[in-house]
Amino acid sequence: LLAGLQPFESSGLSEENQLTLDILKESLTLTKSGGRWYCYDEPLTPTTGLQSQIPILLAEYTFRNTRDITDYLSLLSDIPRYFSEISAYEKEKAAAGRFMPSFAAQRLIQQCNDFTADIDSHYLIATFNQKTDAMNGLSKNERAAYQKQNHDILEQQVFPAFEQLSQTIAGLQDSGYNDAGLCHFPEGNAYYEYLVRCSTGSDDSVAMLEKRAANQRKEDLLLVSELLEDHPDLAEELERLDLSAQSPEEMLDTLRQAITADFPVLPDCNVTIKYIDAAMEDYLSPAFYLTSPLDHLTENTIYINQKNGYEGIRLFTTLAHEGFPGHLYQNVFFHSQNTQPIRSLLGYPGYTEGWATFVELHSYLYSGLSEDAARLCAANQAAILSLYATADMGIHCEGWTLDDTATFFSTYGFTDEEVLRDIFELIVSEPANYLKYYIGYLEFHDLQEEMKKQNPDTYTDTAFYEKVLKIGPAPFGVLRDYVLGNR
Repeated sequence: LLAGLQPFESSGLSEENQLTLDILKESLTLTKSGGRWYCYDEPLTPTTGLQSQIPILLAEYTFRNTRDITDYLSLLSDIPRYFSEISAYEKEKAAAGRFMPSFAAQRLIQQCNDFTADIDSHYLIATFNQKTDAMNGLSKNERAAYQKQNHDILEQQVFPAFEQLSQTIAGLQDSGYNDAGLCHFPEGNAYYEYLVRCSTGSDDSVAMLEKRAANQRKEDLLLVSELLEDHPDLAEELERLDLSAQSPEEMLDTLRQAITADFPVLPDCNVTIKYIDAAMEDYLSPAFYLTSPLDHLTENTIYINQKNGYEGIRLFTTLAHEGFPGHLYQNVFFHSQNTQPIRSLLGYPGYTEGWATFVELHSYLYSGLSEDAARLCAANQAAILSLYATADMGIHCEGWTLDDTATFFSTYGFTDEEVLRDIFELIVSEPANYLKYYIGYLEFHDLQEEMKKQNPDTYTDTAFYEKVLKIGPAPFGVLRDYVLGNR
């Protein structure tokens, strides 16, 4: 594929095709370089792994006609084959000395056990029944037949597949020798550099990213200190802010209206708030947006994990991250421009999560806080995110132990041993995961500053937002070239 792109002359292409060519070349080059890391990749990470993502995607599968139902049941029936291949790969990883940490294996086993605990009240039964009950054109007998087929496939094929996967992991959990960072594997540092590039879309080395994170954290904490010193009443203002009367739906409506003053107009779209099933609460993010289908951008879903107990300003800014002007807004805006379909296949989590984090910090301005209080909250939250990102690089690149990690966090006032162990184990299990949020945010932050310096008399935030949104998900080197006019 990469060789097939070489004959194309960028100068002879439209601007859209020039952009697509640049992104494709970068994507394929990175993919090619990743070929050497077989057995390093882990598809079963605790939060973002297949075992936790597949059930949610199945629950959200849309039924518009009977073909959708039969396709869904075919996919369901294919899970045993898919999981058997994953099990075979995990055995290869174990044989190569690359198996997951023991605590990650134990968590995965518990996930599988929770998923298969009770078929009669299972959410994949409930969601299937709800969707088929709501379909017009199905006779009572057809509906009953489909629902029985779904129940039987889950009971006889899917549950056993999860149980078999659990047994495979249980049999391998003592085969790993590394319960710490990637740098303890042969070539682990080189693999981590590659993983960071994939996760962030940044061209910088890990060493440079560590410096950038430390410098920005110092700047943010200094701002927090200055704001509190100059305005001691800000702490009281934060305590007085009460958003408890607003439902998540009302918060999204507030955000949708508030952003119209700063952000480009978004086509009409709907959003539904759903709550994660209790069986999955321990293993999924506090909230997440499910990308809408390319041919149905008007319908969008945001899931909330009630176990995290988010409320008030924390829930408000989380909904900004997932909804307006975060993931939902960015996804609908970009794809509503009739972009080339291939762009939807090229994932750039540094761009998407960086954008959502960038605007989440901006959303404090829409919460009812004064400008100084909003700046205080944003700087404080950015500093906390930098701690996680720095710990990620410290653990996987510098070889930090649990004690090293705890010492680092304690410098900033975090001392709860159980919480710090959870943080350490999550970072070990999902390397570079935190970086896509924080480094992505830093890239947008720095790019905005560069555009301001380049256009001091004409710069507006709205113009900046529109430019990066129209270019869409891309590596930051490419994004910078097109935003600053170098291409």
